[in-house]
Amino acid sequence: MDLPPAQLARARRGDRDALAALVRHYQDRVYSVCVALAGADAEDCAQDALVKVLGAVHRFDPARGPSLGAWVMTITRRVCIDRARAARVARHADHPVDAFAAPAGDAAERARAELVRRAVLELPDDHRAVLVLRAWGELAYDEIAELEGIPVGTVRSRLARARDALRSALSPALADTLEVHDDVG
Repeated sequence: MDLPPAQLARARRGDRDALAALVRHYQDRVYSVCVALAGADAEDCAQDALVKVLGAVHRFDPARGPSLGAWVMTITRRVCIDRARAARVARHADHPVDAFAAPAGDAAERARAELVRRAVLELPDDHRAVLVLRAWGELAYDEIAELEGIPVGTVRSRLARARDALRSALSPALADTLEVHDDVG
């Protein structure tokens, strides 16, 4: 679900209230994608992504290209990729990088979330990207296909393989709780 067109038009013109509404509308999805792709750097990545969105929304043309949601997720994914590259450089320079940020909630929920995140991070990059964009980015298959530059059928097969890998990596009870649906996108 995208921002209402009138609100988007106001945000594109720089209206502060509309820009704040844009952030509120996407912040949870952006943060969820960042947690899945960037781990401990999720909060910084989410902030960076939203700042980039706000700085570029005036150039977004709803008549061309992807939906606003897909455009926001594209920026988010690029920020996460850039951050991951920087983290790899930092690790090679002997600067430790925490694997994950501690999620909110009780101890059992934190442990469950940690297991899921570790299993997601073990997926091949192309499978992880499709899974994260679908499950946490809430993008449709055609939007993911456009974003990744692959056919919709490839999105479907990568998503199926990612789900199968997660089911294999996680206990059956835990795998059944994942919110990765097989619905048509």
